[in-house]
Amino acid sequence: MVASLLTGQPPSRELADLLRPEPLPDGTDPEERLILCGLSWRRYLDLDKALGDDRPGPRFYYLDGDLEIMTTSNEHERIKKWIGDFMADYFFEAGPEVMPRGQATMRLALKQAGAEPDESWCLGEEKEFPDLVLEIALTSGGVSKLEVYRRFQVPEVWFWRQNALEIFSLRQDGSSYERLSHSRLLPQLDVALLERCVRIASWREARRAFRAGLVAGR
Repeated sequence: MVASLLTGQPPSRELADLLRPEPLPDGTDPEERLILCGLSWRRYLDLDKALGDDRPGPRFYYLDGDLEIMTTSNEHERIKKWIGDFMADYFFEAGPEVMPRGQATMRLALKQAGAEPDESWCLGEEKEFPDLVLEIALTSGGVSKLEVYRRFQVPEVWFWRQNALEIFSLRQDGSSYERLSHSRLLPQLDVALLERCVRIASWREARRAFRAGLVAGR
């Protein structure tokens, strides 16, 4: 992605390899990120429209004139799928009524913020913006996702980072997030169980283990 944007043409294999992020410690590929600075809100919208609203990628995050363009990896998509399925099981078995929002684009012109989360959910009923969003972050960098979501006043933001789930809850005054060891929105969720099951490579075995943990925890 980066090489083609720099050269304006399909990159050579050598250039593409040089610009590709290093593999993660376990050998899997991370995401690729490119940051463009000084982009107006209108240009951000025009670029998004030019690429297509229903495109599979890349993903856009916008904050105060900075646009992060991100392509995901197989490992990124695996973790997203695993957690999304676990949460579907949790909501079905033990959670409140929920309206999955998936990767639906979030935008606020007056707040100069835009995002496309990995997963998102409205609890109880449909709302303009979700109550809970999930971001898979195999690499660091890019625009501040917490600041983006703070402008939408999203109550809770989850990051899967360094093989663990990080939970951030919006402070009561809406000024910032605080990191917690548990979910305020879903206090009965066994975070350790979810983390263990995400690390299981087999989708079937991971789902079985998570469902068994839900039953055992009743």
